[in-house]
Amino acid sequence: MILLGMLFFIGIIAGFINTLAGGGSALMIPVLIVAGVPSPIANATNRVAILLQNAVGSYEFKRHNLLKVNSILHVTLAAIIGAIVGSITAVNISTELYDKLLAVVFVVILILILKPHKTRSYLTSKLPKWLEFIIFLIVGFYGGMIQVGVGFIFLATLNLIEELDLIQANAIKVFIIMSYTVFSVIVFAISGKIIWKYGIVMALGNILGAYIGVKAAIKNGEKFVKIILTIAILIACIKLFGFFSFIGIN
Repeated sequence: MILLGMLFFIGIIAGFINTLAGGGSALMIPVLIVAGVPSPIANATNRVAILLQNAVGSYEFKRHNLLKVNSILHVTLAAIIGAIVGSITAVNISTELYDKLLAVVFVVILILILKPHKTRSYLTSKLPKWLEFIIFLIVGFYGGMIQVGVGFIFLATLNLIEELDLIQANAIKVFIIMSYTVFSVIVFAISGKIIWKYGIVMALGNILGAYIGVKAAIKNGEKFVKIILTIAILIACIKLFGFFSFIGIN
């Protein structure tokens, strides 16, 4: 019961962070691993919470007229295809070197997202749909295989190819992740990798966190989202660079 209560509480925090920025899986998966769940199963179980959290987030963004899906159907399809392949591949690449590379990616993402909002250049505003499809195919593959940090990557990618503020970008990010996670959950469920009891408890926390996150984003605006996003990425980078282990915190 203590473990389930902890998963629910951490789920609230993760759902809030994921809806506004990303990186919530970096909280959930380590908790499951500490509880004795093998990392591949922890990765799969976390997807149940991710799915329901993003379903609630998408509904709330849509209800407040902040989510327009017609213009992003092609990149959503690309992300779904990539995620299916990534989920089936299910390769464990969580090495120390990978962590360092991912931390560098996070730094780059932070710079891209926090740079002044300017009109896109001719190149980025005129990307052909086939190129956008390929880009989101790759991001979807990463999301299906690993998931951790994919919210940051989606925000940075959307910032490059679309003229969106962070609230609109978050709404689209939440919808795309929800769409491909449906298929990821199916793949992991068929392979017997999901512990449903843990997944459902985390999902309940994630749903509450997502609901609070959308309300906070709408009420407080883009500046608030940037603050949460900055904090989330900095913490992720510190962890990935090994600072927590250096000072004795695992």
